[in-house]
Amino acid sequence: MIKIVTDTTAYFNEDELSKYDIKIVPLYVKNEKGQWKERFEITDDEFYKRLKSGEKFETSQPSPQDFVDVYKPLLEEGHEIVSIHISTGLSGTVNSANAAKTLLQTDKITVIDSKSSSANLLRKVLLAYDLANKGYTREQIAEEIEKSYSRIFGFFLPMDIQYLERGGRISHFQSKISTALKLYFIVHLNEGRIDFYKFGRTRKGSTEELINIIKGLKNKFREFEYIDTIYGENVEEGEEFRQRVEDTFGQKVTKYRIGPVLGAHLGPEFLGIGVVCKNKEVK
Repeated sequence: MIKIVTDTTAYFNEDELSKYDIKIVPLYVKNEKGQWKERFEITDDEFYKRLKSGEKFETSQPSPQDFVDVYKPLLEEGHEIVSIHISTGLSGTVNSANAAKTLLQTDKITVIDSKSSSANLLRKVLLAYDLANKGYTREQIAEEIEKSYSRIFGFFLPMDIQYLERGGRISHFQSKISTALKLYFIVHLNEGRIDFYKFGRTRKGSTEELINIIKGLKNKFREFEYIDTIYGENVEEGEEFRQRVEDTFGQKVTKYRIGPVLGAHLGPEFLGIGVVCKNKEVK
C-alpha cells in the first residue's frame, strides 16, 4: 500500500488530521531562546503571541533523520511512500527528504516538490491520498500531481511586508517602496517562488482585490473544486474574510490557520486565498 507523507506547512485542520492517515514531518522555528517543531513543540497561539511581543524567528527545514524516523517504520511495514512537500523555492525540505531516501537505500519512495505551501500544498496532498486509495501507482500519482499545478493557485496579503524582507523572501528595496508609499502588496507563489502580484492602498481595498483576483480565475476556469482562505493571528478578520468569499462565490469555503513557519515570514496578520480549479483554462 502507498502511504502519503507531507510536512507541517500543509497546515491541516484538527479534524482533517484525525480523518486522514497521512504522516506529518515538522519544520522548525528558532531564535536565540531555542528551536521548536511547529505545532508539535510550539502552538500557533504561543508563536503569534511571542511574534507580536517583538521576538524574531528564523525557520529551518527538517533534518534527513527526521524523515528517516517517519519513512523507516512505513517501509518496514511493507508500504511504498509518496512524500510531497513545501516548495524548494521556500525551503530545503525536499532536499532533506531525498537525503533520507538515499540513507535508507530504497527505491520505494517518491519525493515531490509541490511548488507550493499552505492550503495549496494541502490540496495536492489530499489529491495524492485519494489517488493512492484508488490504487494509483507512485508514478501515476506524481504525474497527476504535476498536472494539477496549472489549476491550483494561491495568493497572500501580508499586513506588514517587512516580515518577508527579514526572512529574505523579498528585497530591502521592495520593502522600502511598500513602506514609503504605504502600499499593501499581494503576493503569490509563482513556480514555487514568492512574487509580487498586485498592490492596494488600503487594507480593505487590498482584501477586496484578493477576491477580484479569484473572480478573474473564475472567468477563465468556470468552476472551482475547492476554495480555501487562510489567516494568522487575526482570527476574527479571518472568519469575516472566509464568509465574504463564501457569499461572493456561493460555495463552501474552508479556512486554515497558518502556523509558525510561514507565520514567521508573513507576520502575525495576513489573509490569503487558494483555489483548485475544476477544469482546464477556457481559451
